[in-house]
Order: sequence, then structure tokens, then C-alpha cells
Amino acid sequence: MSARATKPKVSPPASRWRLWIDGCGGFLLLIGDRWSVGGLSDRARADVCVRADWPRRAGMIERHGSDYFWIQVTETSEHRCLLRGETPLPVEGSARLTLNQPSPLCDSAVLKLSPPHRFDEHIDGVILVNETMLIGPSSDCHIQYPESSDRAVLTRRDDRWLAKSGLAGDFEELRPGRRTMLRSLAMTLEQA
Repeated sequence: MSARATKPKVSPPASRWRLWIDGCGGFLLLIGDRWSVGGLSDRARADVCVRADWPRRAGMIERHGSDYFWIQVTETSEHRCLLRGETPLPVEGSARLTLNQPSPLCDSAVLKLSPPHRFDEHIDGVILVNETMLIGPSSDCHIQYPESSDRAVLTRRDDRWLAKSGLAGDFEELRPGRRTMLRSLAMTLEQA
């Protein structure tokens, strides 16, 4: 009788990542098609936590193809509305959170809070990633970095993050915990 080698169980890839870009800020990258949104709570954390007078579960954002919907569930019904342009999410409270799809080249979206409110975890913005996102100085980028003249494309393939400088050239793997340089863009990716 021969002994069979067993493969160790591999945990599924994290659906939450933080991307730190030197001189630009920190960003939460969320993978998936449905995310909870709410205020801070000790009991149950929402996927997107806002430091504001919001309920701990204000609602959900759901992606269908290239469309994003706000879903608010009450005891008796479920309200669903399409989010377009710089649509503010319909949450009662003092914070204003908007969803924007800056690039027609991909379906990823950006969540931005109006000051003085902040996201939890010391992040500056949230990207709802659908395969690809752009970093650069122009308004069509998911992460806008006006002080840099360089652009980068980040993509998620086969449970790996890949990045390249500009639109031409080859992708290189972003390894969690390692600083990566793409021309003048220095970034570090980590699981959140």
C-alpha cells in the first residue's frame, strides 16, 4: 500500500486589499459583485465603513454587468435604484458618499466621501474592482494622482494582481507586502 500525498488546503483569495501609493494615499480595493455599506460598529463591520452618523448596515451596492445598484432592505420591502454618474448614495445622515465610473474602458467604480467625513482604516477612497483599474493624473482614472505624469493599469487575473506602466508594455506581478515601482509610481499592496 502506498501513501498518497495530500495537498494542503488553500484558502480562497482575499476579497479585500489595500493599495498604498507614495505621495497619493491609501485605497481599499474590493473584489466581488455585492458589498455592504454602513457606519462603524463593534458588532458587524460593513465592507465599506464610513465614520459618520450612519446605521451599521445602511444598504448594499450590487454590480450587474456595467451597472451599479443601491439596495436598501427594510422589514417589509427591498428598494433598488440604479446609480449613475456621481450619484450620491441615498443614506440618511451627514455624510455624502458618491459612486463614479470614471473610465469607459472598464467597469470598476470609485466611492468617494465628501469632507469632513472619512472611511475607516485610514483609507482615502474605495475602488469596486471589476478586473481592471487605472491610476494617473487625469479624471478618467480610478485613482487620481495629479502630481504624477505617469499612468498605470492594474488588473486582477488568476487570483494575482498585475500592473504595468502606461498602456503599452508588459504586466508585472504585484506581490503583497512588497513595494513596486512603475516609473515614478511607488506602491505597496496588502491584504485587508
